[in-house]
Amino acid sequence: MQCKTIYDVDRERFEDSARRHGAEAPSYDGWLDKYFEGDCTGRAVLELGCGTGDDTSFLTTTGCELICCDFSKEALKRITELYPRVATKEFNLKDIFPFDNGIADTVIASLCLHFFDETVMAGILSEIKRVLTPNGVLLCRLNSTNDYTDGLCGETELTPGSYMTQNGFKRFYDESAARSAFIKDWNIKFIKEMTTLKFSKPKALWELMLTPKPPTTL
Repeated sequence: MQCKTIYDVDRERFEDSARRHGAEAPSYDGWLDKYFEGDCTGRAVLELGCGTGDDTSFLTTTGCELICCDFSKEALKRITELYPRVATKEFNLKDIFPFDNGIADTVIASLCLHFFDETVMAGILSEIKRVLTPNGVLLCRLNSTNDYTDGLCGETELTPGSYMTQNGFKRFYDESAARSAFIKDWNIKFIKEMTTLKFSKPKALWELMLTPKPPTTL
């Protein structure tokens, strides 16, 4: 098996440290621009796994009504320091979301859902669907198998693309797996493998735009 290079390891440590402690300025890579064209005043947006504000830095310029969500007190403290007018909410994505039904027009989950196994992710997606309006949109990004093509050397491969690492569970998706993760309850409006340059090395990922399927009637 081809292992990660020390360059990859350093990148991962740098990214994790920066997100935990706000060690770098927010680094927005432009991926949301096309979804927020025109007047977004009054558009209710939940940003899940906001970290220290990479996407927040853009969202605060759109006029949307934004709530930044993360389980990390340190990350949310950094958000408040940078964007004192932005609302924040601390909770774990594995728990029931602390929001009423249908309160969000858009939910953003960038590079945070792939830290959960299939069962937990299904619960998270159910909660996202619950808090979205019927015409709401989920925008998300997932690890691609072309990021670390051969896995994480020295870690335990649980299923193809899924690993238990020293820092916990992590999954990498090919297109089939990305589609399958949403096929039950979501309409896939856009899916494409992209590369972001926001980190110290180009990172391959899947970008998706999804809308909730209406409840089935018997």
